[in-house]
Amino acid sequence: MTKKGWIALGVAAAVAAGTTAGAVWWGARSAADDDVKQAERRTAPVERTSLAAGLELRGTLAYGDPQELAGAQGIVTKVPEAGSIHKVGESLLEIEGNPVFLLQGAIPLWRDLSAGMSGIDVDTLRQALTSLGYSAGDTAAATPYDAALAGAIDQLYAAGGYPAPSTRPDAVKSREEARQELAAAEEGAAAARQALKQAQQGPSGQERTAANEAVAGAKRALTKAQRCSDTDRADQYGTGGECDVDAAQGAVNTANAALADVTKTADVSAERAAVTAAEASLAAAQTKAAQAALSAVGPKDLLIVPTAEMRVDQVKAKVGQSAEGAVVSYTDTTIFALVDLSDAQKKLVVSGSEVEVALPDGTVLAGVVSDVTASRQDPQTYETIPARARIEIGDQATLAQAGLSGVTISIIQDEADDALVVPVTALLALSEGGYAVELESGALIGVEVGLIQDTRAQVTPTTGELAEGDLVVIA
Repeated sequence: MTKKGWIALGVAAAVAAGTTAGAVWWGARSAADDDVKQAERRTAPVERTSLAAGLELRGTLAYGDPQELAGAQGIVTKVPEAGSIHKVGESLLEIEGNPVFLLQGAIPLWRDLSAGMSGIDVDTLRQALTSLGYSAGDTAAATPYDAALAGAIDQLYAAGGYPAPSTRPDAVKSREEARQELAAAEEGAAAARQALKQAQQGPSGQERTAANEAVAGAKRALTKAQRCSDTDRADQYGTGGECDVDAAQGAVNTANAALADVTKTADVSAERAAVTAAEASLAAAQTKAAQAALSAVGPKDLLIVPTAEMRVDQVKAKVGQSAEGAVVSYTDTTIFALVDLSDAQKKLVVSGSEVEVALPDGTVLAGVVSDVTASRQDPQTYETIPARARIEIGDQATLAQAGLSGVTISIIQDEADDALVVPVTALLALSEGGYAVELESGALIGVEVGLIQDTRAQVTPTTGELAEGDLVVIA
């Protein structure tokens, strides 16, 4: 692409309007200069070509304002390089030999996550892994941390060449402790249930049988005592024998009381309370064991960023030191141009405008104005921040090779195709107003001035004829 020249629009407008200022700026010639000898006159041919008019501004290439990334915890054992590009799903650094992966999302992790937990952070983690192609389970909101999510985490680690979090020594130790606690809780629950069962059953079958037999025997003895003859009774009273009805009745009462005691409903409230407590302990132990069995992660393992890839702007964490606060600052990976604008220039630059971006080595790239911000006051320094235009540039490979530098931004305001063009020094300011050009023959051709580019002007004949190739006199 060939770089075009540019001229201030204010000057171009003055020429187009036929003002005296414009005429003076061009060093206009009067038609009364007849004393100039024909041999001394210089000429230039009329051309038919394209012109463009616009603004030429100085700008800079940038990645945008850096953002800080924090969350990793522990002793830093590996850091990235400033300027390096990292995509989500990759390890950015290492803490105590373990990777810290980048994932994309809007909510950073603020707690350790494990089996059974739910919340927006769990939802974010599941969606981030799903977007990377891992089978992380149901992405519906409030789905608890489950085996599917833990499996996706293991896949992420395996893809990065790292062992799963569940294989770390501390995780193995926690899993063994949880297993032992679960076994003890199961034994306790079984013992409590057995005690309740025994309490509900009451005395054994033999005790019940003996009590029933005692009642039956006492009743038989009472019946026999009641059948005794008077003589027998008298004899028995004298000796306290089998005819003592009162004694026999007392024996029946005693036997019935014993039977009632054996067969009454037992009070098992204490045993029930023991079972409830034992089962609660068992449920807690089961949850702990389930959590220990699956990979658990937290801020020390995963860093959430809003973009799919990032460029490390500055490394703030240091190997051998604790990760405190921000570990890196980062930017977007896209290079764009920024141009400060005056209030007048802001009126001429709109989103969607096509521009040309000239690099220091002369390379010219196409760009588009994506955003224009108004001037404002910095709330902290109270300094005025000028209006600014952001320009997106498609050829990122060339920009990456060039690096961040100053650039020249040419913003096209108007274009003229297939136009008759003469040198601006061929324009003559007429005393009656307007402009003309003088042909080599001496004839004056009235013209209307259009676009101005560098030292060339678009003209449209208003009197006479003017064609491509005609020679016009220049100053």
